[in-house]
Amino acid sequence: MKQVRLFSLLLGVAFLASVMFPFAGPAAAQEYTLQLAGAYPSTGETPRALATEKIKELIEKKSNGKIKVQIYLDNQLGGDREILEGCQLGDIAMVSQTTAPQVGFIPELAIFDIPMLYENLDIARKALSGPFRAKLEEWYDRAGLKLLLFEPIYYRESTTSRPINKVADFSGLKIRTMENEYHMAFWKALGANPTPLSFAELYVALQQGTVDAQENPYEIIWSSKFYEVQKYLINTHHIAFILSININKGIYEGMPAEYKAIINESMKEAADYLFDLAKAKNDAMLASLKKTGMTIIDPDPALQAELKKAAAETEKLIRKNVGDAVVEELLKSAEEAKK
Repeated sequence: MKQVRLFSLLLGVAFLASVMFPFAGPAAAQEYTLQLAGAYPSTGETPRALATEKIKELIEKKSNGKIKVQIYLDNQLGGDREILEGCQLGDIAMVSQTTAPQVGFIPELAIFDIPMLYENLDIARKALSGPFRAKLEEWYDRAGLKLLLFEPIYYRESTTSRPINKVADFSGLKIRTMENEYHMAFWKALGANPTPLSFAELYVALQQGTVDAQENPYEIIWSSKFYEVQKYLINTHHIAFILSININKGIYEGMPAEYKAIINESMKEAADYLFDLAKAKNDAMLASLKKTGMTIIDPDPALQAELKKAAAETEKLIRKNVGDAVVEELLKSAEEAKK
């Protein structure tokens, strides 16, 4: 941890130096070096990793090299909580991560833990890029962050050691979850036994039968080779997996207007690239998982109804913790996006 803080401090000093001592010449514009940190892997040609490379390419090209982007993935600058704290402090310029680890900093983001919220990712994208986007920007702003990108790119799906065709099949199922009260409430409502467990221990736990199931996007199921220790993949589509990219508010506001415009424009292009790429990759990964011998199960209408019934229990808990008004706004945006 001390090493991470020291490295972050050095990065902050480097950033300040790039701003305070721009290249010589009366017409020379200020130069910026912005760090973009993520706690996810840089390998495997995943949409998230490729999108960060696209952001670097776009910003540097559009600024003629006046804004440089340094990418730090693979937990190089710390885990999700550490890099978000670093971004709030200005030690790290930008962070790329999902909403789940941000709930401790922005409680309202718990609304995205409501399961069965979006029928498909196109609806999710439309809802989150409409009027509701202003509310999101307001929440991030209060946390000292400027929201640059907010894209639903996957769903969390379920893999199990036994078939799931009806709600009774969830009874007693030991499913690994994150230590998240909302996720756990959903599985409990289905009759399963949610079991928080370190992700690093998950493969062995599935192999040894310590847990019977897990839930993650196709990307993680594929890259972690869970198909070797799980026979069934159930397309529960229970929670949209959203990638957000934020920049420290002070850093962003201190930049020239034309540089802000370059960053905003680059992020919009990267968002389109990411969404389309993730859709294509999802189809390809599902086909690859099927080829490994996994049995793919699409819930029938009866099971879908039971999943939504269980989701209502989680929604009640989130309403209690963040308020009815916030949840109602989200649900309204989702309904409007269906039209």
